[in-house]
Amino acid sequence: NATSRFTKKQWYQRRVRGIGKMLIRHQEEDSGKPPKVIYVRLPSDIAERNVLLMYPLMNTGGTIHQSINELKKNNVREDKIIICTLFVTPAAVSLILREFPQVRILTTEVNEDCALHFGERYFGTDR
Repeated sequence: NATSRFTKKQWYQRRVRGIGKMLIRHQEEDSGKPPKVIYVRLPSDIAERNVLLMYPLMNTGGTIHQSINELKKNNVREDKIIICTLFVTPAAVSLILREFPQVRILTTEVNEDCALHFGERYFGTDR
């Protein structure tokens, strides 16, 4: 049992330290520029882990594309990355799987008509 080496508190602390964060800002939609990486903080052993890359709505796939590039810069293998998203468009699936064929995508729905502003409305940032 992997947890038998650690006390419950040590195991929990180790897991919490294992959470990474990225801030990637969208450029203007018509600019043609990729999203800009603002902040990245990843665990030192990220390359040894399976990574859940969480993003609520994948419309174009550009932000996730940049996120995967950041993970790969930190030696994370594609087959260790699982994207968790609520909704995704076929175009985003196509882009990600064309560029990163071993990445897995877990979603509730693939739909051409994903609400572009779903995330803004859901998280209350549309004001």
